[in-house]
Amino acid sequence: MPPQTTLRNTLASWPWSWPWLRDRDAASGERLLRELPLRLLRQPGSDEPLLKMLAALQRELCAHQASLLLPGEGRAGLRQLGAVTGCNAQDECPWRADPSRLPSGGGLMNCARCLRAGRHRLLCGVSTDLGESGALLVDFPRPPRQAQRDRLRDVGLLLGDTLQALAGERRRQRRELAAERAMLSRELHDTVAQQLSYLQIRASRIQALLATSEQPCAAKPMLDELRATLQLLHRQVRELIASARLTMDGRTLNEAVQASVDEFARCSSCVFELDNRIPAGLITPEAELQVLQIIREALANVVRHSHARRVQVSLLARPGGVEVRVEDDGIGLPDELPETGHFGLRIMRERAAGIDARLEFGKGTPRGTCVRLLWRGA
Repeated sequence: MPPQTTLRNTLASWPWSWPWLRDRDAASGERLLRELPLRLLRQPGSDEPLLKMLAALQRELCAHQASLLLPGEGRAGLRQLGAVTGCNAQDECPWRADPSRLPSGGGLMNCARCLRAGRHRLLCGVSTDLGESGALLVDFPRPPRQAQRDRLRDVGLLLGDTLQALAGERRRQRRELAAERAMLSRELHDTVAQQLSYLQIRASRIQALLATSEQPCAAKPMLDELRATLQLLHRQVRELIASARLTMDGRTLNEAVQASVDEFARCSSCVFELDNRIPAGLITPEAELQVLQIIREALANVVRHSHARRVQVSLLARPGGVEVRVEDDGIGLPDELPETGHFGLRIMRERAAGIDARLEFGKGTPRGTCVRLLWRGA
């Protein structure tokens, strides 16, 4: 007696015949695809976002299983995400052995070898980075319908765009990190290394004077100078450490500036006012960290040197760019600023030049100092 056909059996056997089920899974897949770039950036080195996307794709296409072949990230061959069961010759798979045979991005291809073994495996090419290719491997319980093929092609194209954009973002982050390290290396060489060499010479001179009983008093001014230089060196090292550790940490520029103003307000007697009128995203990500660093250096100079009572920080949108001002009512700047030799001012100039911005130092109104940064977007 044949088994009775039930609604449960029908659902299990023909899930794609139920449009509300397909629409629900499609919506889940679309949401995961939209969130995929952010998830991958927040979880560097983790395959979990891609595995979740594969599970959603498997449900949406009513497939037996779905996996992803990607370039090996510095290793030869392809690496696989997602399990592939029922395939006893994976080591001899022509697609893994010769990735150049994979279809191009969005291209579809049946695996003839799997078809001879009774498996309906469809490959969809996925463009990754720098001309390299991967593929989505999807096994169906029966020959895939045209709607399933079209959907797989759309997902392959979107996934390829996401992976290429992600690779570009990671290259940009590596370039920024290398630039920051190069700047830090220059700063260490120009300040700390040179002053340590000078201190070594002075310490040897003091030792020689102390060993000479005729001139013991001559060592005192040298010791005072040594102490002052060490204090300056200590401050510079602390500033370099703070600069190296500072990141946006997932914050917008507006949030990071507010946090910096609050930080300096807690550690000084100045009254700080923040006038922030720029919308989020107006400054490019490449320039945001440098702008924040310049603002923090300007605030640090105010707290250390200006004897100011009030400080105004302004971020204003201008045609085609942004104007940033840090203005105080302190003692003001000397008539002529040194082009070299002033640690903080030199670093600010280098940061401004690195983002093609103009940095100006002037007198405040009616007194004090005004640091003005003009950044014009690309």
